[in-house]
Amino acid sequence: MKKTTIFRFIGIGIFHAVLYLYVVPFVIYPKFGNNGFIFAVIVAIIIPIAVFGTMIFDKKNKRR
Repeated sequence: MKKTTIFRFIGIGIFHAVLYLYVVPFVIYPKFGNNGFIFAVIVAIIIPIAVFGTMIFDKKNKRR
């Protein structure tokens, strides 16, 4: 694997760890309740999709 790909995977892992172990239970859920939890899950799904999408576009651009 390329170095940038490894850093992206590690970055996504760190993001999810911080999000689910600190931000959601101690910040979002007490203040916003169930709606905040659902919003945090949606954001946690969209960000990795966007990051992986940039990896796909990066491969397509290098072929040209």
